[in-house]
Amino acid sequence: MTDFFKMACQTKTTAALFGICDDNKKPEAPAYLNHTDLDTWSAEVHNEQKIEVTFTAIDNCIPIFRENGNMESRIDGLLTYNNTLLFIELKIVRDSWIPDDIQQLERTIELFSAHNDLSSYKKRRAFLANKKHPRFKYSHKEAMQAFKNKTGVRLIIAANITL
Repeated sequence: MTDFFKMACQTKTTAALFGICDDNKKPEAPAYLNHTDLDTWSAEVHNEQKIEVTFTAIDNCIPIFRENGNMESRIDGLLTYNNTLLFIELKIVRDSWIPDDIQQLERTIELFSAHNDLSSYKKRRAFLANKKHPRFKYSHKEAMQAFKNKTGVRLIIAANITL
């Protein structure tokens, strides 16, 4: 059984503004929260109510294996607070990243659901955040609706997350 809430992989914050970072210079390091160095942020989180939020690093912190023993491709992390669950995938790329990352999010949600009751979370969102493309010039409505139909989780493609 995979523990998606491994304490050693968690960080808590009540900051009104913070970033989630994935250090490409250290590809084996897990994603982490940062409160000061805006240049390192792949996603910017606005927490105006200063709710206590838990970030759980998944990639490079929580091992998830396929049936054949190989490591499963994992998202960067989870944000949880007040019966809310946010799946987070971070990117710093320019071209054709959305379809692959949607599949990665879908697979992680599938694995999460096999070990946890997804319906126990009142609000469920999945974020694809790309530092190189914080705003998108065209709509992904069809892909977002297909994602929701398949996973029961709303997909948001944006580098800004408002709690």
